[in-house]
Amino acid sequence: MKNSPRPGRAAVFLPLFLLLLLPACQAPRAAGPAPGTDASAAAAGGTLERIRRSGKMRVGYLIAEPMMVHGKDGGEVQGIFADMVRQIGKSLNVEVEWVETNLTNFAAGLQSDLYDFCVGPSFVTIPRAAAVSFTEPVAFVGNSAVLRADSPLEVRSLQDFNKKGLRVAVLQGQALEEYSRKNLPEAELIVVTGGDLTAPLVAVSAGRADVGLMNSLTITLYSRQHPEVKAVLMGEDSVEILPLAWSTRQGDVALRDFLNASISYLGTTGRVYEYQQKQQLQLLYGFPRLAPAPAPTTADPAETR
Repeated sequence: MKNSPRPGRAAVFLPLFLLLLLPACQAPRAAGPAPGTDASAAAAGGTLERIRRSGKMRVGYLIAEPMMVHGKDGGEVQGIFADMVRQIGKSLNVEVEWVETNLTNFAAGLQSDLYDFCVGPSFVTIPRAAAVSFTEPVAFVGNSAVLRADSPLEVRSLQDFNKKGLRVAVLQGQALEEYSRKNLPEAELIVVTGGDLTAPLVAVSAGRADVGLMNSLTITLYSRQHPEVKAVLMGEDSVEILPLAWSTRQGDVALRDFLNASISYLGTTGRVYEYQQKQQLQLLYGFPRLAPAPAPTTADPAETR
C-alpha cells in the first residue's frame, strides 16, 4: 500500500502560527479599574449590590440631636436619621452596622471604605462636595450663636462679631469654620477640635471664648441646660440656612440614587414626620423660604398697555 504523502513543514506550523496570532488580532480591551477600587465596585454593581449580597449595611454617623442620638444605657444609636436608616435596612432585609465618625474624618472614612455611606449629619458645602457625593437634602438647619448671659454685646447680625479682640469659637471641619474665616476677618477665631458639637459652646461657658457658633438645634439644647449662656441669631435671624444631606463615595451612583429614592419615600409617606415626633426638637423640612422680592417703585409699562 502506497504511503500518503507527508504534510510539508509549512502545513504543520501554519495552523499553530495562526492560533498564536489570534490574541494579538483581537481588539484591545479598554483599561478597566483595578480590582478592589471604588471604581471597580461601581462598575460591578457598586456598594448597593455589595450590601444586598452581604446582608449588611455599614453606616457612618455623627452624634447630633435630634438626627443622631446616643442610645440609652449603651444601646444602639437613636434619632430621626437612625430611624430612617433602620427602615431602609428593613426594606432591603439587611442588618445595619453603625460606625461613629466626626466632621473632620467622615469623608476620609468613606474613601477608605470604613462604611458604605454616611448619614452625618453634615451640611452640604462646596469643598465637601469635591470629596464626596451628597444625596438630596434631608433637612435644612440654620446656624446660630451663644454668648455669656451677662455679655453686654448687642447682636443684630453676624457682623456684630467682626471686632478685634472678640474671640469666636468654631468647630474644626465644620462649614462655620470656613464661613467665619471669610466673614469675620477682624475677630480672633478659636478652632476647637474633636467630634463634640457643643465644644464651641462649652468654650463660651468656660470663658475661653466670647462667642460660640453652632447649628441652631445644638444651641437650643445647650442653652436650655446652661443658663450661663444665651442664644442669639436664632430663627429668621440665623447666620445662614444650610442643607443637611447624606453622603456616598464619588462614582457610587446606584447607591446615591437608591438613597435619594428612599429619602423621598420616607418623607412623602409621613415616616419622617413620625420619627420626628419621638424627638424633643423639630427639623426644618422642605426648601427654606426666600425673602419676597421688593415691590416695584414704578409700574411696568407693559402692564399699563
